[in-house]
Amino acid sequence: MAEPLKILIVGAGIGGLTTASALAQIGARVDVIDDKPEISVAGVGFGLRINGLRAVREIGLLEKVLEVGHPAPGIDNYDPDGNLLSTMSYGSQEEGLPGCVTMSRLAFLELAAQQALHNGCTFRMSTTVTDVTQDEDKAAVTFSSGDQADYDLVLGFDGLNSQIRRDYFGEKYAPRPVGGVAWRAGLPNRRKIMQPIICQGYGGKIMLTPLSAETMYMVLTVAEEGRPRYDPANMAQIMHDRALALTGGSEFLADALEDVRSAENVAYTPYSTVWVPYPWFRGRVMIMGDAAHTMTPYLGSGAAMSIEDGVVLAQELAKDQSLLDAQLNFMKRRLPRVRAVHDRSIEAMLEEFDSVTPEAFRARIEHLRHDEPIANEYANRLLRMPY
Repeated sequence: MAEPLKILIVGAGIGGLTTASALAQIGARVDVIDDKPEISVAGVGFGLRINGLRAVREIGLLEKVLEVGHPAPGIDNYDPDGNLLSTMSYGSQEEGLPGCVTMSRLAFLELAAQQALHNGCTFRMSTTVTDVTQDEDKAAVTFSSGDQADYDLVLGFDGLNSQIRRDYFGEKYAPRPVGGVAWRAGLPNRRKIMQPIICQGYGGKIMLTPLSAETMYMVLTVAEEGRPRYDPANMAQIMHDRALALTGGSEFLADALEDVRSAENVAYTPYSTVWVPYPWFRGRVMIMGDAAHTMTPYLGSGAAMSIEDGVVLAQELAKDQSLLDAQLNFMKRRLPRVRAVHDRSIEAMLEEFDSVTPEAFRARIEHLRHDEPIANEYANRLLRMPY
């Protein structure tokens, strides 16, 4: 009987932890390391659409995700005065799955970590890779602690600023700013909204997404050149003021904007993207998730693409084929799909930001009223395609 694959995952985020379970389920021995002292994640909430839900079902997490998450059938688009422009569906339920489930990022991460531990994966925190030496049979890894171990495969799931990508693929694939930023905050769900609502403003948008009957999170996205640094003590007020400017001071969403003033968890994230062209491996070192393909969140699928990566890799490694063939077949399945989602997410962001002048703003409102539901249905069908 062949020895089980021994695989190192660098990065204990959403993609790394779910991939750990996917690989453990095919019999691999999986170690997960992370440079942070404990498992944590930036941001407040996120959503998994049909493709992401299929992927978590593959690793046995679906039932728990449905328990902690909030099903969201669609999105309502409004103008700054609160006039409903359109309602967009996340698509019809398929295979008994909702079109989208929104949830706390930290809650999902905790579920993924528990699942990985249950599947026999081991964790080492406050640990990085300092060297990888490869030969035909193995990748010899030296850790920041000074000890060494041999692996069949090293997977970089270490995110936007990936050390593995930088060290083994080069600086030319460093993150590229795309001219947008996001402000995020967790808020009470005073409106008892049951599905996300978007308010298109002047040069950006405000999105409210329910996490439960009691809580929601606000995302404010706007074009912003440069990378200014803000005093953390002033973040809540700055986010409030940005939101007020987007709505032109209207009463619509005024209650939520007022809650932002007292929010204690405001996060500010300048948008950057990463695209590493074919292939995402250098011998026995591979990168996946945001390390290979960071995208803007405009299709709500960055996390789902990372989870899909791990599920597809596990499927290919489980077949009777060489490691190289598994890597090549993985790329054949992933590259065109991820590229389509990556590019469309950037296009959607730029369309939203092109609404600063009165003429451009009116054109954007008409687009949301008549054309955006069609664009959304394209996204639904793209994401529903097999991965």
